Amino acid sequence: MARTGAASRPISLLLLFLVASLVVGFFSRTAHARPLHRDSIRPASTAGAAGRHALDEITIHARMRRERRSRSVRLFSAGESASLSPPPSLQPASELFDVCSFPGPISLNITPSFIGTTWKGWGTSLAWQGNYIGGFPKDRMDTLLDLVFHRNKGLGLNIVRYNIGGGHNPEKSPQFSKDLASGLKAMPGYWPAEAGPYDWSADQRQRNVLFGARERGANVFEAFSNSPPWWMTVSGDVAGASVQNQPNLQPQYEGKFVDYLTTVVEKFAKDPAWNLTFDTLEPFNEPLENFWNAGNGQEGCNLDVPAISRLLRATGDSLKQKGLQTKVAAFDSWTENTVPAVKSITGMDQVKRINVHGYMDPAPSSQNPVSYTSQIYSKMSDIAKGMGKEVWVSESGPMGRYGQPFDLSLYMARNVIETVNILQASAYVYWLAYDPDSRWTLIHFPWNYPAGYTGTVIKPKRSKRWYIFKMLTSLAKPGSQPLTIPAECSHGIAGFFNEADSVVSLFIVNQKAEAKQLSVNLEGFRVNSRGITKAVVRRTSWVHNMAQSEVIRGGKASITIEGQSFVSVHFTNVRRI
Repeated sequence: MARTGAASRPISLLLLFLVASLVVGFFSRTAHARPLHRDSIRPASTAGAAGRHALDEITIHARMRRERRSRSVRLFSAGESASLSPPPSLQPASELFDVCSFPGPISLNITPSFIGTTWKGWGTSLAWQGNYIGGFPKDRMDTLLDLVFHRNKGLGLNIVRYNIGGGHNPEKSPQFSKDLASGLKAMPGYWPAEAGPYDWSADQRQRNVLFGARERGANVFEAFSNSPPWWMTVSGDVAGASVQNQPNLQPQYEGKFVDYLTTVVEKFAKDPAWNLTFDTLEPFNEPLENFWNAGNGQEGCNLDVPAISRLLRATGDSLKQKGLQTKVAAFDSWTENTVPAVKSITGMDQVKRINVHGYMDPAPSSQNPVSYTSQIYSKMSDIAKGMGKEVWVSESGPMGRYGQPFDLSLYMARNVIETVNILQASAYVYWLAYDPDSRWTLIHFPWNYPAGYTGTVIKPKRSKRWYIFKMLTSLAKPGSQPLTIPAECSHGIAGFFNEADSVVSLFIVNQKAEAKQLSVNLEGFRVNSRGITKAVVRRTSWVHNMAQSEVIRGGKASITIEGQSFVSVHFTNVRRI
């Protein structure tokens, strides 16, 4: 027995050591897993930009915990994911704007002073996202459409831009535009050959999405063209010209091209089975950019100023001759290219609205991004007002921007705020809500064109940008009036008054790592003295997805705007004095 006891002592000690190690290890891992503060978690590797770029919306899937504190209520379950803290921002320091241009706390006195526009809404273009999703089985297509167009289940986008395809030459497409040959971006045209009839069975997939959006509440529709049919082009290729910068529409086909577009619009309006009236028709897309060349992966057509002028006038005349209510929109070029060209273009009397794209080149080395954006957008706004034209951002996205996905989402939030305050546009249309490029998409799900998603259940993931847009679309509804914001804060804060809902809403983007203090006073509005008026604060950050963090009674609020976050504050039960 003595030998047995002696032998068991080291075994007991070993077991005790192992148990102690397990307990210490458990609490050590728990301690490292629990902190969610931005600076408390480091990336596994920072050995290169490529590795950091691959960190696309890292998520945790924790069990739903019931929050005991009423001031920290999640609007979406944990199953929809809260992102972990990021590696350091990859954006250049010059691109990380402060909320306002002055240091220290921010104090805003909000009065019923309005920019002068009435907000028309939020939207997206269809094009190849429609060409893909419209081929899904109905239940899977419905899941995706709900997330974008349904008011309660999704973003509630009310503006839809439908692409009237040019239609490539099936015999030449593989050698002229090999990327188009895959089919995803090869939008079907309705007039496939000059000698043949219109094919109204074409483009069924995109129409499925268009009509599905209408069923969910979309009520503003625009048709636009990227290229004429292949047989009208100089190169025979809907992707662009064979010669760099050369216009690609043969002059003798200008009349037929206009007739093609207006005939499609007429078909939609007068066919009882379709019964959809386009509010506007945009005859071209980015015609001034001169980067549409044969062999590109999507449809596009360079045009010169004289051709644009002729097409605008001809389009307006053709719509009237067909007895259509549809008006003309133009030019769908980048804002910085529209500014110098617009005064040279005739036929503007036919144009109801000026469409610009919100892509912005990095500022010249002699200017910082704030002054450069202000300069371009202010000029465009002044031109539109001088012509008595409404202006929209009809396309936007993180063009030319790289970095962590949330960096890009905050950049896009700033882009929206600049659109409202400086460009003073009345609508904002994101390019594609569903995109195979994770830098652009609002919703992540498998892309497998043309077969579609083959799984039995589709499980899309909302991106951080989806939550930011949900915060915007749920408060800045069509009919709202944009508020005047001090110029020093016009890149970081936007405001709206929705008189129908008695709501004043503010949106704040903070791209910097440092938190900012914001005090708001609705001194120019009538608030309820019995405390019915309240301010609700929501935020999206690396940690939160549209989390409701505070409810403050009365018409005043003091809020901490966390670093690298997007925050909304909306006051309810507010009246204009």
